[in-house]
Amino acid sequence: MIRTYSSLIVPPIPVLDVALSAPMLDEWNGPFIAIVDSGADFTIVPLDFLKRIQPPVVKPVILSSQWRDKRSAYLYEVDLRIGDVTFPAVDVAGDPFSEEVILGRNVLNRLDLRLEGPALRTHLM
Repeated sequence: MIRTYSSLIVPPIPVLDVALSAPMLDEWNGPFIAIVDSGADFTIVPLDFLKRIQPPVVKPVILSSQWRDKRSAYLYEVDLRIGDVTFPAVDVAGDPFSEEVILGRNVLNRLDLRLEGPALRTHLM
């Protein structure tokens, strides 16, 4: 799978298309454009997207930004699909303030990715 970087952000940023479902329901929402962010510990999903699928809440958490700002949130358990690959029971943080999906290391570390910067393409191997 090859996905062109998003040029909505300058400089262009690597992205992948993801779909979400409540665990074991196989009722997929998306695809949503997800920013590939190897600096993010967890995958973050807009709370509005999560409300559509009503996944179970795992636990409350505190999210911290690169500036050390802290925000309360909840972790939710979802099934996440990228291309033909489904990752069951992935913990994602619900973000009530953003419309961006951030694909963090809890998912990225399970993928074989190549960022082809000069050609502005993300390869999922």
